[in-house]
Amino acid sequence: MRKITVGSAIISDRAKALVNQALDSNRISSGKFVSEFEKLFAKYHGVRNAISVSTGSDADTLALVACGGYPTKRESEIIIPALTFVSCANSVLHAGFLPRFVDIDPITYQIDPSEIEKALSSDSSKVKGIMPVHLFGRPANMDPIKEIAKKYNLFIVEDAAEAHGAEYKGAKVGTIGDAGAFSFYVAHIITTGEGGAVITNNNEYAGILRSLRAHGRACKCEKCVLNIDSSYCPLRFEYGEGIDTRFFFERIGYSSKMNELEAALGIADIEKLDEIINKRRNNLFYLNKELSKYKNLFQFFEEMPNERISPLVYPLVIRPEAPFSRKDITDFLEKKGIETRPMFGSIPTQQPAYKFIGHREGDFKNSEFIGKNGFYIGTHQGLNQEDLDYILTVFEDFIKKH
Repeated sequence: MRKITVGSAIISDRAKALVNQALDSNRISSGKFVSEFEKLFAKYHGVRNAISVSTGSDADTLALVACGGYPTKRESEIIIPALTFVSCANSVLHAGFLPRFVDIDPITYQIDPSEIEKALSSDSSKVKGIMPVHLFGRPANMDPIKEIAKKYNLFIVEDAAEAHGAEYKGAKVGTIGDAGAFSFYVAHIITTGEGGAVITNNNEYAGILRSLRAHGRACKCEKCVLNIDSSYCPLRFEYGEGIDTRFFFERIGYSSKMNELEAALGIADIEKLDEIINKRRNNLFYLNKELSKYKNLFQFFEEMPNERISPLVYPLVIRPEAPFSRKDITDFLEKKGIETRPMFGSIPTQQPAYKFIGHREGDFKNSEFIGKNGFYIGTHQGLNQEDLDYILTVFEDFIKKH
């Protein structure tokens, strides 16, 4: 039976060669490959700084700390969408803040700016920032979010974990707010196996991020922190003779560094990132076109004006009038070898870990509906035409039976 996976790590010959170079160098911790990966990622986005970290979750966490500082009490809040992967909420807590959840737009699945405004108009005293999530590779509606942030003096950290190369009005996501956080998990558009990065044009934030990922050490220069050549560093003894800034710690930090093997994988993917994105987009558009006759049954992931989707997956939401449930169709797809995943659910009302926030079912109606009726399948670059046509055949077989 054919197997259609949700995600796929495709390790090219180029990636294997780079990994072997890293192994032959006898350096596995952060070094020249991590430095090269950061330069390429920054160049792709047209920003001054890319700071690699160990995971996408750490990218969110460290970006929030860099932009928002350390709250002395866990009472400052970050606005995030109710529907997203749970790591976004976890990262808010790990950074020392509390999440303030708001509902999503039911068509785009992105955070709803009107809900942000509503939340702030009722109480903005504790809110320090907004973390829009470009879910599934679709850009959030950033213009009104930026206006709201300016009005209330809030910083913006974009979670672009699933949206490498997506664009909003011609600007790549991650470059629109104060910082952008990315994930390179195995099923994502770029993969380093694990890994993440933060991009920013703010050099002060970049320095803090380099310090944070290395336990909070005082030296934040690009070479010292990556252990490339600390002997050249003019700041090595800036705190006084005998005080080595590499072992002098000015803030509470994390251990969150990318290693050379991960960076080698990432370099190979960055070199062909546009090709990867175009293949995923073509897969998305083909499935949408061929399944569009079922618009009475499903809501599709369709590109809108002023945006360029970089699809992580192929999401579908079952309409209320459909004569079948999510369980019906996902069970059928799985039996035919097509992997499925639910669309995460409303974190504050459908994930037990966040019951402590105190929300009740009905507080986030759009997120809750999609949490019960949404699912996704793969649209990655590893799928060929036969795979796509097999997906269509299985959908048609299911619908004929219902």
